[in-house]
Amino acid sequence: FTFSNPAPSGKCTIFTLILRGAFTPTWPAAVDWPDATPPTHTTQAMYVFTTVDAGTTWLGNQAGAGYA
Repeated sequence: FTFSNPAPSGKCTIFTLILRGAFTPTWPAAVDWPDATPPTHTTQAMYVFTTVDAGTTWLGNQAGAGYA
């Protein structure tokens, strides 16, 4: 994935990504996950990404997984 066009530094950009396929996503190096560990993708998962520094660092969180 490539995350593009975030707001300028000092402004907040947030987006939600819902993945439905059975695959292993490759996240950009700029994503900072809790405990520095990307979550294991489960089919039908929702992720939320936030940046306040124009995309230099994205805070990534898995908001849910295993939806029916």
